[in-house]
Amino acid sequence: MKSVLTRSVVCIIVGLLTLFTPDPGGSEGRKKLGTYEQARTLGELAELVRRYYYERTDPVELYHGAIEGYLSALDPHTTYITPEELKETQEKLQGSFEGIGIYFDIIDRFLTVLSPIEGSPAYQVGLQPGDRIVKIDGRSSIEIKVSEVTDKLKGPKGSRVNVSVRREGWDDLLEFEIVRDKIEVPSVPNAFMLTPETAYVKISRFSSHTNRELQDALKKLRHSGFRRLILDLRGNGGGYLEQAVEVADQFIERGRLLVYTEGRFSNSREDHFAEEGPSIGPDVPILVLVNSYSASASEIVAGAIQDYDRGLVIGHTTFGKGLVQKQYHLKNGGAVLLTVARYFTPSDRPIQRPFSEDHDSYVEEARDDYDPNADPDSVADKPIYYTRILHRKVYGNGGITPDITLRRDSLSIFERRLSRSHLFEFATRHAPDIIDDYSDFETFASKYKPGRRELSSFKNFLREREFEFTDREFRSNLNFIKQGIKQQISQVGWGRRAAGRLFVQNDSEIVQALSYLDDAEALLASRINRTGRGRTHYSSPATPSQPPIR
Repeated sequence: MKSVLTRSVVCIIVGLLTLFTPDPGGSEGRKKLGTYEQARTLGELAELVRRYYYERTDPVELYHGAIEGYLSALDPHTTYITPEELKETQEKLQGSFEGIGIYFDIIDRFLTVLSPIEGSPAYQVGLQPGDRIVKIDGRSSIEIKVSEVTDKLKGPKGSRVNVSVRREGWDDLLEFEIVRDKIEVPSVPNAFMLTPETAYVKISRFSSHTNRELQDALKKLRHSGFRRLILDLRGNGGGYLEQAVEVADQFIERGRLLVYTEGRFSNSREDHFAEEGPSIGPDVPILVLVNSYSASASEIVAGAIQDYDRGLVIGHTTFGKGLVQKQYHLKNGGAVLLTVARYFTPSDRPIQRPFSEDHDSYVEEARDDYDPNADPDSVADKPIYYTRILHRKVYGNGGITPDITLRRDSLSIFERRLSRSHLFEFATRHAPDIIDDYSDFETFASKYKPGRRELSSFKNFLREREFEFTDREFRSNLNFIKQGIKQQISQVGWGRRAAGRLFVQNDSEIVQALSYLDDAEALLASRINRTGRGRTHYSSPATPSQPPIR
């Protein structure tokens, strides 16, 4: 909410201090303003704006802006949450909300159901992927905005909402009365056997029940007899610290330090140890997949596995958020996520990336195509640390550097232009006829391939939508088109988990990762050999090339 108006408030405050603070003897003779004087100045400023500003203003919004301006002088992760934003923030962390339970998008002006959440009220009444909700409680929802969808479809458990739906193949509108309920949003959206020996588990965020979901997923996968594991933390921006600790606990031996935090006081250190111990066998090699969107709790898990040489971290350098926030409620109904400590991995590594006053650049720099930890000149300036068992070199002050960097596959211009909505809308038209030929998802996944008929129909569909392309572009992107059609048809027929599974199987980074499982197995063999001799910890050499900085 850092608007131009917010910045103006801050600038006016600075301007007042510059113009009206007497300076008889230069900067050395200037009287330093105290906290009381500054607070009073803000009150004076509010009164001046109320009386003389040339347009009517909303004092509440101005004070929201003043609070944000106050916090902007701190780190980038200390954040003010308005009363209106607080509920949404809590829902994300808790992993649940109250509503009807759909994934949706606005496609060609229509509120379109991508998929009902399994078991939700929308699922139970029979909403289907591709359904267009054209009315909500009798009022048109055509050209509705995303923020308005949330306002109209979310609501207290037990309340009712009526939706009118236009469905492919039906002439009349379908009417549904839906009773809202509590919706659990999974934080482990996919867990399945990628190959006969390799299990794949995706953690999308660290909500209040992530560890329980992971335990359940691994328990089911054990029945399939997996011997190798890929843990996918790409795009996982973090969440609860205690959930990160509990997840790391599932891979590291009982009693080992998983992470510790330190605030500004000398006695503020808090150690977090593995208490339960591993839920998978000690002979199962692990690959942890990360990217620049993996942050905070993700980095705690990846750092612990890397520091104890329990698995290889692969992908791209993580975001570099090593600060811990605590939520404090405010009297206005909002809250502040206040940074109270830094966290360190078991090898004493600080993960926080350097930041400046330009918070926007801080975020953008982490998510561009440049990977600083893949640059020898950049790495040369970083403090060096060593893993706890095999004494491998790792780096601090800049996220988690992967043991193996994966190749980035860039999309073609055609692929960038071809949105998923095109593929999804096409799939909703043709999925019913195709799905009828397959008894279950497993059969569909193994046998279905889009043929000439589907490809020709898709080409005509794109032209109907005035999507410009050449026949050569279409032919050169056939694999991408075939994969996209198959994924979207699977979503229409079997839901998001099925579509996600097909997406993973065709993901170039996952394909690359499979080729490094032997490396993870070799690392684990070295670890077992080292710990088997009773020596489980190596301290850093007396004179490392660059000493750790804390």
